[in-house]
Amino acid sequence: MQQRTALARARRQFLKSAAACGFAFAATMVPAAAMAAESWPNGAVQLVVPAKAGGGTDAGARVIASALQQKIGAPVVVVNVPSGGGTVAAEQVRTAKPDGQILFFFHTGILTMYHTGGYDQSPVDNFTTIASLPVGASFAVTVPADSPYNSIADLVKASKDSPNQITMGVQLRGTSHFIVGLLTLDSDAKFRIVEAGSDADKLVALQGHQINAAIVNTPGALQYVESGDLRILATVTGNPERDPNAPDYPSLYELGYKDAVYGTDFLVLGPKGMDPGVVGTINADVSEVLNDPAVSEQLNKMRLPISPTGVEESRERLIKSDKLIAKTAEILGLN
Repeated sequence: MQQRTALARARRQFLKSAAACGFAFAATMVPAAAMAAESWPNGAVQLVVPAKAGGGTDAGARVIASALQQKIGAPVVVVNVPSGGGTVAAEQVRTAKPDGQILFFFHTGILTMYHTGGYDQSPVDNFTTIASLPVGASFAVTVPADSPYNSIADLVKASKDSPNQITMGVQLRGTSHFIVGLLTLDSDAKFRIVEAGSDADKLVALQGHQINAAIVNTPGALQYVESGDLRILATVTGNPERDPNAPDYPSLYELGYKDAVYGTDFLVLGPKGMDPGVVGTINADVSEVLNDPAVSEQLNKMRLPISPTGVEESRERLIKSDKLIAKTAEILGLN
């Protein structure tokens, strides 16, 4: 922050000196985007997270927010807005002033919400893409520690023996819903799919035996596995292999469910119409934070490795994910 202030002061002094010497063109020598970027941040920055505190998305947001706050010299506050399945948080950002002070932090689950009718605003067209950050983590099919189901095969068989009686907790129209849909396509399982909220809600419901199983992020589930409260039956990532951060658990793919391959990116989105200079500054700051060895180590310990990407690559990743999810929604009949 002090460095940016010093740079701004130096530019102003340069322009003043140049004008005094008769160089009327001096003001055009500083790119407009660079001048716009100088205005960010202008006070506290909000990262609006459509989930309760305690889940993987919230944890990732808090690590990034803490490091980003130290870097930019302004408060970066995580605001949890879980109501509406994420739509309230998304609208809070979409309708905000496009100055980069209020940002949306979620994952590609917002695309599944859009393509299944859970949200009517396109994340690609109606927001500004700031960063699409690949997450080297997985989702897990999780059951209570004392569950009678010791494998995916056990769980699937039980659902067929008692159709619509084995409850599978998901966030309807979200990533977890898609993963159950893919598993069902491959297994003909007869789960009773129920709305169980965010990961934090699902973890509580599992421990309270309110649901038989759930799809949650693996890093979050592992904390409860280590405490003896839950058990992981399998994981699913964006490729067939096991999650390298949870190598003790088979992937659904290796168990024979070949369609159950599903990756995710964390997303940083802003209101539509943000200045490209501000977008570039925020992306660069987030990337620098993620490249910090201390931050990387913290995320790795949480089994939540996150990779930085530039603005253009982020936009390309978001568009690619959007097309894939649209196709998957159509195949599953969820659109």
